[in-house]
Amino acid sequence: MKKLFIHKPLFRLLSPVFSGAVIYLLILLVNNNVSQLQEQFLGEELYVCIGLSYIVQEFSRILLILFKKVPKLESILLNIGLQIIVSLFLCIIIVSVSITVYYKQVLGFSPNSEELWLFNSVFSVVTLIYILLFISNQYLHKTNTEKLFKEQEIKQIIEADFIDFKQGINPKLLFESLEVLLILIQQEKNKADDFIDYLATIYRYILSSNKKQLVTIEEEIEIVNELINLFNYLPYRNIVLINEIVSNFLTVPKSLLFVIEQIVRTTITSSLILEISLKEEENYWVIEYSPNDKITTQFKPENLKEIERVFSIYSTYEIQIEETSAMRKILLPKLTIEKA
Repeated sequence: MKKLFIHKPLFRLLSPVFSGAVIYLLILLVNNNVSQLQEQFLGEELYVCIGLSYIVQEFSRILLILFKKVPKLESILLNIGLQIIVSLFLCIIIVSVSITVYYKQVLGFSPNSEELWLFNSVFSVVTLIYILLFISNQYLHKTNTEKLFKEQEIKQIIEADFIDFKQGINPKLLFESLEVLLILIQQEKNKADDFIDYLATIYRYILSSNKKQLVTIEEEIEIVNELINLFNYLPYRNIVLINEIVSNFLTVPKSLLFVIEQIVRTTITSSLILEISLKEEENYWVIEYSPNDKITTQFKPENLKEIERVFSIYSTYEIQIEETSAMRKILLPKLTIEKA
């Protein structure tokens, strides 16, 4: 939050001058007629009003700071009412004492009740306006903060929907597949049906999994096999998946598909076999392969940011990447549903 205007040095310096002059003008208008204003305006009392205005405003500012630190009541109206009553009461005490001291020490006599009532009334109004300025600013800040928070939530929802849409459609895979399909239809029609089945199965799963929070690893591996079959139709692709996972735990939908596609996209295309092994540890399941990254598109931890964000919702374990010159391991947390 930005610094409130009542705490800024320029406001604290100029505001008492303006309010003190207005208060002095009001007192002259009450005690005298308009024709006497020109003669009496620039008198000693003007500086007394400005000084007293400075004291009252600074004291009110300190009270506002103290009220922020004390425990709050449940009702907002009670809090505001208590704050106003205490501030006005203390303001009356300060004004009464200050005016009495000024009259006795400078003028040589005590102020009467009407003069005290006049000064206290005017300065109480100033204190009330000061408090209301603060409260209105606080309320405005709270309202704007809530609106900004809601807009931020809407923005996050839109971004999440866009990411889901982008992952669901996966245009790069779709266009590559359509290009291969066109070639198969022209040259190897007998393989086109199988290719369409692989593509349809993958996209059915991608679109249907948007409604699921978690899926079993068996279901994910089954679809990944379809994805690998699809990739093997692409030129110079020869991918083999070795599954050594025996237990059946939960995972985030499309997480394995996403990682496998990242591996394939960042590995140099060649006729050599790309072996990808699936293993499991106590708290993790592991995707392991021998890296052969492209020069322009290398495998980076930043590529997994989106699934890291989703996994962090369900698990305290973080996604890890262990790498040597011969092997790269991507460790993803096992997810389970705890019984209440």
